Amino acid sequence: MWESLRPFFEWSDNLWVGQAISSTTWAFPLVETIHILALTIMYGAMIVLDLRLLGLAMRKQSTALLARNLDPYMTWGLVVMLASGFLLFTSEAMKSYVNEGFRFKMAVLVPAVLFQFTLFRWVTHKEEVERSRPLGWMVSVASLVLWFGVGVGGRAIGFV
Repeated sequence: MWESLRPFFEWSDNLWVGQAISSTTWAFPLVETIHILALTIMYGAMIVLDLRLLGLAMRKQSTALLARNLDPYMTWGLVVMLASGFLLFTSEAMKSYVNEGFRFKMAVLVPAVLFQFTLFRWVTHKEEVERSRPLGWMVSVASLVLWFGVGVGGRAIGFV
């Protein structure tokens, strides 16, 4: 399947924005800093909510109220993270094409995003989640595993 994506990688590698980023010494570090700050905001909000689901933090506040309060941080953190990640990708798309760390990150990122906006959101916005501790626990563990996998894949990109 990965071979069929080669034309997309070649197209991405030739985008003007990627060329502009890779032709300067300061653009890539600047975009990467924004990427990591957005990741920190998104992960921070998500981890607080995961800890609430596990019953380890903020037990006096309802999960649904906490989820509604943290939604903008998770959503905008993810949006900025995906946009800046695409910019980083375009600056070295063909390098990413052969990078096993990048492949792993993408293989985990897609299910993580889908999970975050489907089951995770559905469970965390339910008022009854406090009564269904096993469901909250399973969703929290799955969320942490998926997003930790994305982080490990992202960190591996520079080493493989």
